[in-house]
Amino acid sequence: MPVANIVTYQITRANLVGLANFERAVTATFNLRPVEFTILQLLKEGQCTTPGQMSKELQMSPPSMSVWLDKLTERGLIQRSKSDNDGRAQFLQLTKAGEKLSDQSYELLIQSEKKLLSDLSPGEQILLLEILLKLCAKAGD
Repeated sequence: MPVANIVTYQITRANLVGLANFERAVTATFNLRPVEFTILQLLKEGQCTTPGQMSKELQMSPPSMSVWLDKLTERGLIQRSKSDNDGRAQFLQLTKAGEKLSDQSYELLIQSEKKLLSDLSPGEQILLLEILLKLCAKAGD
């Protein structure tokens, strides 16, 4: 079987195309790496409000997550606060600058992805997303 017929090979190639697109649009414009973008978006959506939740969602060790959170804090994009009930627990939230950057980078990425996927019909774009969501859900099993 040729390597071109191996699904994981094609997924890897598609990932590289997606990352290059992200870097041209978001990293070049806002100096924001994919993991930083994702952290900001998850905070914006209210999905992960603690470092532990963020680590689990992004499948990253707590020390590695702490490094990324420190970078975003130093840039003034997020802030950490202690729990009133448990002094060890921290909560994460976007600053006004983080919210603005989150919105701007999201819009730019969506525009960029529209161009990237312009050779696909609207139905194919929906199908592609559905397939990717199923694959990612399976990875979480």
